Amino acid sequence: MRDSRWQSILVVGAVAVVGCSSVQESLVERGYPPAYAEGYEHGCASGKAAAGGLLAEAQKDESRYGAGEGEYAEGWDASFAKCRSDMRAMVIDARTRNPSRDK
Repeated sequence: MRDSRWQSILVVGAVAVVGCSSVQESLVERGYPPAYAEGYEHGCASGKAAAGGLLAEAQKDESRYGAGEGEYAEGWDASFAKCRSDMRAMVIDARTRNPSRDK
């Protein structure tokens, strides 16, 4: 039973990571600038990491974010809060379903 929980968590995490990387390509295909799409991907990863995502790693190119590259910063800002909120909801749901895990 314990192994299946970890497998489920790893599968969800892997899907989230794969999903985020395809978002960048999807945004570019829909006409968003590449800098915006990359910022969006980095912001999403950072939001997930901030919310406790197991496989998420914060990413932010400070030189691009603060140096007037507005498209990168806009993309980063647009996704950070959304992805952080989504990941928090997943963490809360997992803890609600498995309360003994936190003891």
